[in-house]
Amino acid sequence: MEAMQAAGNIVQGVAGYEAGKYNQAVANTEAIEQERAGAAEEARVREAARVAIGAQLAAQGANGFAMGTGSAVDALMQSQVNAALDAMTVRRDAAARARSARTAGAIARAQGDNALVAGMMGAAARVTDWASSRSSVTAGTTRGGR
Repeated sequence: MEAMQAAGNIVQGVAGYEAGKYNQAVANTEAIEQERAGAAEEARVREAARVAIGAQLAAQGANGFAMGTGSAVDALMQSQVNAALDAMTVRRDAAARARSARTAGAIARAQGDNALVAGMMGAAARVTDWASSRSSVTAGTTRGGR
């Protein structure tokens, strides 16, 4: 019976370890997807900014502003700065989500490692208990038999 319980502890530990490895792989895949989605969103933000700045330039020219001078340039510069900040925000947010996923994966892996150690320790305890009780039974029988 003790051998079955020890084997059960080992199987449980190995299962926890494998689950931890799997969950880490899933989290790493999620991190990569977050990074890809962030890069795609950043490209969309940059493209939208280019279109908006182009429309802004066209509107300034159509309204008789002297393009490339004075307040027209200031407005374009501010639009470019805002677009760059928007793109950097998207990139930073995606990186934070990816980092969070990788951290969750590392935690899952550590939990799996701990499950394996706990399973092995549990098995060792079962075997030690069995050996101790076996030794006591054998010692009692030997002494009583003399």
